Amino acid sequence: MDKSFYLKKAKGQADTVFEVLIAVILLGFVLVAATFAMSSLSNTKCSKSIDISLQDLSRSLEKASTNILLTTDFVFKLSYCFGSDANVTLERYASSVICTTYCPGSNGTCYLLKYYNQKDKVNPVRYKCVDISPSIEINGSCSDTPEGYDVLQGENSSFRFPNGRYKFTSRNFNATTSSSPVLCIYKKQKGVRD
Repeated sequence: MDKSFYLKKAKGQADTVFEVLIAVILLGFVLVAATFAMSSLSNTKCSKSIDISLQDLSRSLEKASTNILLTTDFVFKLSYCFGSDANVTLERYASSVICTTYCPGSNGTCYLLKYYNQKDKVNPVRYKCVDISPSIEINGSCSDTPEGYDVLQGENSSFRFPNGRYKFTSRNFNATTSSSPVLCIYKKQKGVRD
C-alpha cells in the first residue's frame, strides 16, 4: 500500500474529530441560549400574572368602596413563581410625589397596593393605585363581621393581603357622628369551609 493513503486516512480521522468537537460546542451554545430564552419567557409570564392579581384586587376594592349595599367576595391568589416571600400590602400614602406617580390626579394622598419580593428579578417592588377616596378609613368600626371571617388586621395604615378569601363591605359617611366612610376588609379564617 501507498504511504500517502495512510497519511490521508489519518488526516481524515483528525478532521472528523475536530468537526465533532465543533458540533458539540455549537450544541452547547444553542442549549445555553434556549435555557436563557425559556427562563426569560417564564419570568415574563410570572410577572404578568402578578400584575393581573394586583389589578384584580385593586378593582375589587374600588368596586366595594363605591357600593354600600353589597358585600363583595374576592379570592386573592398571588402566584408564587418567584418564591413564597412575596408580600402585598394596602397602604395609605401622604406623599404627592408617590401619589401623582402611581395615581395621576390624586391630591397628594392615595391608597396603593405595594408588592415586594426580593427574589423577583424582573420587578421586586411594584405599586398599583387603588382609586378610592383618601378620606375612606380602612377597617374603622367594622363590627358586623361575617361568620367564619376576621377583620383584616393592619399596622400604621398598612394591611397585608396573604392569599385567601376576602369580603369587602363599605359603610357610608355618617353626618350625625361626623365619621368618615369606611371600607371593611374581612379575611376568611383558616380551616373554615364555605
